[in-house]
Amino acid sequence: MTTVESAKELLAFHKGLVSISCITENEVDCTNYLEQYLTKLGYTVELQEIAPGRENVLAYLGPKGGPGRNPRVLFNTHIDVVPPYIEYREDEENVYGRGSSDAKGCMAAQVQAVEELRKEGKIQVGDVGFLFVVGEEVDHIGMVKANDLGLSPDYLIVGEPTESRLALGHKGVLRLNITIEGKAAHSGYPELGVSANEKMIDLLSKLKAVEWPKDDYFGQTTLNFGTIQGGLAANIVPAQCKAGLAFRIATSTQEVLDLVEGIIPKEQQLKDKITIERLTCWEPVRCHAVEGFETFVANYFTDIPSFTTAKHSLLFGPGSILCAHAPDEYINKKELIAAVGSYKDIVLKLFEESKQK
Repeated sequence: MTTVESAKELLAFHKGLVSISCITENEVDCTNYLEQYLTKLGYTVELQEIAPGRENVLAYLGPKGGPGRNPRVLFNTHIDVVPPYIEYREDEENVYGRGSSDAKGCMAAQVQAVEELRKEGKIQVGDVGFLFVVGEEVDHIGMVKANDLGLSPDYLIVGEPTESRLALGHKGVLRLNITIEGKAAHSGYPELGVSANEKMIDLLSKLKAVEWPKDDYFGQTTLNFGTIQGGLAANIVPAQCKAGLAFRIATSTQEVLDLVEGIIPKEQQLKDKITIERLTCWEPVRCHAVEGFETFVANYFTDIPSFTTAKHSLLFGPGSILCAHAPDEYINKKELIAAVGSYKDIVLKLFEESKQK
């Protein structure tokens, strides 16, 4: 059980994490803080360089390179956060600030859970380790590169804000950039030009009218028009328009791509000078679960499919994704403290499960 003293340690560690600005590509200060904190607790810490000034953190019990380096259970979450940085503050009930929920709450609770299990004598070398990665909020590059570490855990426990429920999986994601070329002209003589904006409006209207595929497990595929950029001034017929689209995939990315091409066939792409650039393409993911937790299927995406060597992956964490990227991002203190016990419970149930195999 989490004691008053343990709760204080958790909140202090969480404060240290949230108080550091670590927007994607600028994670170094938080990485250094994690390295020092985990080393002080007695973990062996390895840093994996992803790019200059950007490193993943691998931490485990036992000597460097020993059997503890490839633990049965690997806790994971991401170091980076979305912009802008929002300073730490708190009141009696909540902690506020960028990353307080996504995902420093998960990170702090994971570390505290393992510390309590250590003090209770319930884990030993080779049982549990940590993999904290950069780049999750943009391109998942940290988790992709983590495949080079030679890890093969039985269970990967990924921390994301799930409102303290176990996710049975999450949707896939498909991101596209669509660019349409037109012809500039004076707005007083629009017949001399070709409006790229008008062509884009027509195209997006067709995409909006589509009934995208659904699945009994993952739910409905959804489409968001995230960005639309076109034209230079109101009195110029726009020569180019670009739109950024994001699908949350419930069935398969190929099925959605086929539907898009049916609406914008290759012949039309050539005729109307339309370019479709595929940026991100990941399939839906099913997750492992243990008994005793409320479950759901997440609409957001995680690092899970980027790490290919775990036998089973679980998704759990305190806080809500609904405030994760918002200006009032926060996490409830009681939920954060309770997550320590939940992570401990998950680990012990996984140990018991593995004995029965």
